[in-house]
This record gives sequence, C-alpha cells and structure tokens, in this order.
Amino acid sequence: MSLQFLRPMALPRPTTLRYFLGVARLSTNPASSNPTKEAISTSTPIPSQTAPATAPNQPYYESRTPSKQLPVYALSKAGGNLKQTKIRKIEGDIMKLKEQLEEAFSDKEIRVNQLAKHIIIKGSCKLEVEEFLKERHF
Repeated sequence: MSLQFLRPMALPRPTTLRYFLGVARLSTNPASSNPTKEAISTSTPIPSQTAPATAPNQPYYESRTPSKQLPVYALSKAGGNLKQTKIRKIEGDIMKLKEQLEEAFSDKEIRVNQLAKHIIIKGSCKLEVEEFLKERHF
C-alpha cells in the first residue's frame, strides 16, 4: 500500500510567490507611504502637461498594441497567393470605419467580422491603412 497522500506538495509558482509577497509587503509596511503635499516645497511651479493629439469625435476607436503600434496586419493565406490586411482592436461603430475605408479604398473588397471586431481588406495595403488611421490621429 502506498501512502501517496502523505507526500509533500510541489512548491508554488514564482508568480504566486511574487503576488502574495508583494501584497504582504504592501500591507505590513505603512511607514513607506507617499509624502504629503505640505512636505514638498518647490520654488517653480510644475508645468502643465500638454495633451497628446487625440482622435476627433469619431464613433469608433482604434486601440494600439502593447508596443504602441497600430494593430494592422498583413496576412498571407492559401500558400501565399491570397493577400489580406486585417485591422484589429476596433471599439465602437465598426460599420462607420468600414464606410470610411470604402471611401478611401474604393477598389478593395472590405469585410467585417462583427464577432471578433476585425475588418479584413482583400489585398496587401498595410502601409496605406496605417497612413489612413494616422491621418485620423489614432
């Protein structure tokens, strides 16, 4: 008869340890709180930060990737014979963006995947789509 249930369990993952130790460190060390505004004395006022160029009031928004790039991808399918351009991370009115893309790229076939919130353009036009989005301050 083996007593497998008496064996010690494996060590927790490093991320689990980091999480719990980080939470414990934050909760047990109240002395390292941020200094109050009275303790800070500056002779010059802090300059206000300028707001970055934001998108005009569009009914849609194009999020950027974690590396701050536009989520526009060139795809090759069917052994490299079928070229497509995919736009991802679209929030809001995706059909309005499709209409504007159809005006800009009248010769391209444009499809919308409503479930995944993607727009797929037939043909390789990644650079043109990125310029189109940059013109609209995305």
